[in-house]
Amino acid sequence: MKYKYVRSRSSIGGTYYYQDENGKISPRQVIDDMAAQGYRYVGNIPVKLGDYGSLREYDMIFEYCCQ
Repeated sequence: MKYKYVRSRSSIGGTYYYQDENGKISPRQVIDDMAAQGYRYVGNIPVKLGDYGSLREYDMIFEYCCQ
């Protein structure tokens, strides 16, 4: 199986985004874009915690499903 990881970060307002060359993209848009490429979303892994255990960054995990 082939996996791809996409790092999402928290902004100051608490919303999450993925930063690419075109700017900030919402996690929902990332899922839609990856699905169009043949990947399916399977979960996430916390990567960086902030003050009081708040989630600052996480990796979205995608599995290639259309071989």
